[in-house]
Amino acid sequence: MTQNSCQTDILIAGGGIAGLTLAAILGRAGIDVSVIDNFPPEPLKDTKPSARTIALMQGSVNIIKAAGVWDQCKDFSAALKAMRITDHDIDIEFDAFEIGQEEFGFNVPNSILRATLYEQVQSLPSVTTYIPNALEDYKIEDNHVIAELKNGEIITARLLVGADGRNSSVRKISNIKCREIKYKQHAITCVINHSNSHDNISTEFHYPSGPLALVPLPGNQSSIVWVETPERAEELLALKESTFIETLQTQTNGLLGGIMLETKAQSWPLGSIRAKTLTAPRMALIAEAAHVMSPITAQGLNLSLRDVAALAEVIADCLRLGLDPGTKTILKNYESRRRIDITTRVFGVDGMNRIVSNDIPALQKLRQSGFKTLDRIPPLKKIAMQHGLAPQIDESRLAAGKPL
Repeated sequence: MTQNSCQTDILIAGGGIAGLTLAAILGRAGIDVSVIDNFPPEPLKDTKPSARTIALMQGSVNIIKAAGVWDQCKDFSAALKAMRITDHDIDIEFDAFEIGQEEFGFNVPNSILRATLYEQVQSLPSVTTYIPNALEDYKIEDNHVIAELKNGEIITARLLVGADGRNSSVRKISNIKCREIKYKQHAITCVINHSNSHDNISTEFHYPSGPLALVPLPGNQSSIVWVETPERAEELLALKESTFIETLQTQTNGLLGGIMLETKAQSWPLGSIRAKTLTAPRMALIAEAAHVMSPITAQGLNLSLRDVAALAEVIADCLRLGLDPGTKTILKNYESRRRIDITTRVFGVDGMNRIVSNDIPALQKLRQSGFKTLDRIPPLKKIAMQHGLAPQIDESRLAAGKPL
């Protein structure tokens, strides 16, 4: 070991929401964890709610509770008590009480959740943060990961976790290929103030270019996720604020009354990514390093947090038995738990996006017929809601609200 070297059990490359959640859950269990990320969030006291928000389903809320930060986020979130889909002349509403729940989950600003998680991991004695910093390279040597950081520091770990996003350096260094689809779509996001109450109902309008969702926030505020073609998104962002607001009101049928922008609108390109494998020697991928989806149905971060829960459980169970968390058997356990959930969600959301984001008469008729069938048959509607909240494929104890 050189002077600028250190050792840890678990090295997490990526300090976004998924990476920090994993670090917090493991750190609270006393497991030795290190986190690398190039972009530290602002201190929580200086953090403003962002234009991008996350609709956390109840299982994901339980995982955030396991990270110890839900109480700090709660005041910035809004309950999602019902979800409404408007598709031409079809209007269907899914109420949480139909499946015996008070709400499906909560909508939380990304910036608040990440800042809260960052403060939490900094407070945990068993977690070390290398922020700002980045992974330069890594190799496997003597049953350990030897990771080199951009500043020349060396970290030796038993397991490396790639939580470094859709352009994951860990995935590239591991030479893991991925299936990627680039959609001809951009998502426009912003937060609006409005005169009418949202009544804790999330509403999604279906248009040929993609869905437009209004998702409740505290008070008379909502977050907007508006999917458009890249050309149209560029045109919309170039509009005067008053014209943008007028266009948004027209697209949402004036549902929320008079509106004003709380945050400036921004956009990003959409696509689908699925890594062909989740593991390599002494390495596991989670979240957007492993899969990326369209924001339609709000599945992305919920899927990522199920990765976090599964990997945390596998690591903790392994260490309790005195085993090495980086062995092939342990990593195979993680991969087998996550593979079906990830594959079905990525392909399912891709298919849903293709069905919703067009006006081909046959597909439009099929789509609307499906919604009508769901509305007419309560047991089928209940199954659809339960599957949308969380699959029964990976029975995570953290998602169920049980201890690690």
